[in-house]
Amino acid sequence: MPSLHSNNEALVLERLDRAGCLTIEQLAAELPELTWSELFHTIDSLSRSGAIVLQRKGFIYELRARLPASIST
Repeated sequence: MPSLHSNNEALVLERLDRAGCLTIEQLAAELPELTWSELFHTIDSLSRSGAIVLQRKGFIYELRARLPASIST
């Protein structure tokens, strides 16, 4: 049985795969079923594992799914 944590990760990854790039605020709006704490924890976990890229752009943070190594340049 999948854990809540892995379900949250799957939700975030699916949205990022579909959208390409989102700010944290956009992702929060896309996933109202997650609390801010759950979303932050999930983003942190995915970023630390290398599954997503978290990049600061001025005062905002953008998220995108990391491309497989064979595709990235």
